[in-house]
Amino acid sequence: MVKNIITTVLVLLLLIWGGFAAQAQPQTIKPRTVGVYGNTETLFQAPTPLLNAFRDKKYVYPFYQYANLSIISPQHNLSSNSYLRYRQIFNGEQESLDVYNTFLEFSNSDNTYQITIGRMINTESVNYILMDGALARIKPIDGIELVAYGGYQFKDIQPDPEEPTDSFGTYGIKLKTDAILGSVISVGYEYYDPDDFSGRQFINVTFNRVVPFTDYADIYGLAEIDVGEGNLGLLTAGVGITVIRSLYLNLEYDTYNIDQDRDDFLLDPIFDTFSNGRMQQGKVGIKYIPTTYLVINGSYAFSHYDVIKDNSTNGNIAKLGFNFDFLEQIGLRAFQGFYFIEGADDNDYAIGTNSSLYENITNEWQVEFAFAYSYYDKITNQSGNAFSYIIGNEYLVFRNLVLRTGLEFNTNPDFSKDIRVDLGLSYYFSRNL
Repeated sequence: MVKNIITTVLVLLLLIWGGFAAQAQPQTIKPRTVGVYGNTETLFQAPTPLLNAFRDKKYVYPFYQYANLSIISPQHNLSSNSYLRYRQIFNGEQESLDVYNTFLEFSNSDNTYQITIGRMINTESVNYILMDGALARIKPIDGIELVAYGGYQFKDIQPDPEEPTDSFGTYGIKLKTDAILGSVISVGYEYYDPDDFSGRQFINVTFNRVVPFTDYADIYGLAEIDVGEGNLGLLTAGVGITVIRSLYLNLEYDTYNIDQDRDDFLLDPIFDTFSNGRMQQGKVGIKYIPTTYLVINGSYAFSHYDVIKDNSTNGNIAKLGFNFDFLEQIGLRAFQGFYFIEGADDNDYAIGTNSSLYENITNEWQVEFAFAYSYYDKITNQSGNAFSYIIGNEYLVFRNLVLRTGLEFNTNPDFSKDIRVDLGLSYYFSRNL
């Protein structure tokens, strides 16, 4: 209760401060037309095979209906957005109406302050959180921005199957500036207030700037301090360099330590599945553009992490991708990628490739073909080959109405034959009132 009062006071103070700041800002002219826009999308897939706990096969028929609606009133400095999904799994006995966001946003005419109320994705927190609450931004002076937020994540009304394991509140405040040493810097404080155990506090700092006297290098960093545990939860430091005009190099170091006692709010759920201690990782990335029609991306990451106490292991991930656009005159684009993943030992790895082709037959009709292959050994306790073939069409039936169809064939150690038909219909609308 006290934290709710504190958050409310912070938001009100920021709004008042923003109001004073607005008096010193020059007036701007904005359009006065009310606009309504969005889209609806219907998706159906048949059939989708599943394995139950006893590894018995079952086919289900998923149906999804999405709706996205935005309303903007520049005259009143108001905007709103709602994104909903209806989900029906035929033969799976699952049905849900999920609200991904629905919020109202208000700002003054000069954007010196802005407040958002409702269900939203909070990108200012340590993790991206879908919360019900309020978020306020103000810009009291040029180069300074303050952000305050508070809200609650109710477990039982979160989208399924992405719902969290527990409900919790989250409250925070952050200061951002680009007025110091030519850098973009932020400092923030966040408090998690879970229902079932004691709270958790974070302090996070970010830093990004161009290396002085250059136009070809920048450095960046992120630190997240777990105050309750008294340790450096996450540290990222990196540098980006333009080696030559068409070759870009990125070097990065990460270290992360999970919290064993509060595993509901871990920072990296994928890593936390395989480790219970600190991870250290080095990354190298390259981007090479030799011609206007070819882009080459590559990366390599080496990780060292603890599996159990006094027992460490290493991991490697390498990727290489090619984007082609050399036949633009006939509407053909392509992608070719390769990857290698190595886990705890030499017998725990996966290699694979994936390809895709996009061809514009006409201005209204696009065809896509995708192929993927992987061989894995002891990944997810299985070994074997996996293949996937997909051919799809996207056709503009008439203005704002798009028909999508697809045929997918998969084979892997679980399913020797997995054939699916995808049907989708999207409608886009926009209107000024």
